[in-house]
Amino acid sequence: MPYVRHLTNVYVITLIAFSVWVLFFSSNNLLSQRKLRKQLKDLKIEREYYIREIEANKRSIYLLDNDLEHLEKIAREKFLMKRDNEDIFIFVED
Repeated sequence: MPYVRHLTNVYVITLIAFSVWVLFFSSNNLLSQRKLRKQLKDLKIEREYYIREIEANKRSIYLLDNDLEHLEKIAREKFLMKRDNEDIFIFVED
C-alpha cells in the first residue's frame, strides 16, 4: 500500500481539502460557474437578436424618411389609411 503513505502526507491532505473547498463550497464553485456560463451564452444570443432588430429598425426608419412609396405602403397596411376616392376591404381569416 504505497498510496497510504502519500495520502497521509500533510501537503497532500491540505491540497485535497483545498481542492474540495474550491470545487464545491466556495462562492466560485463548479456549479455556479456552469450556471454563469449558461447565462452568458443566453445573453450573447439575446444580444445578437437585439443587434439584428436594431439594424432592421434603422433600415425601416431610413426607408420611411427617404421613400414616399414605402411610407404610403406602411400607412395603408398598418394604419388602414386610404385616399379620398378609395374603399378599404378587410378580410379576416378564421
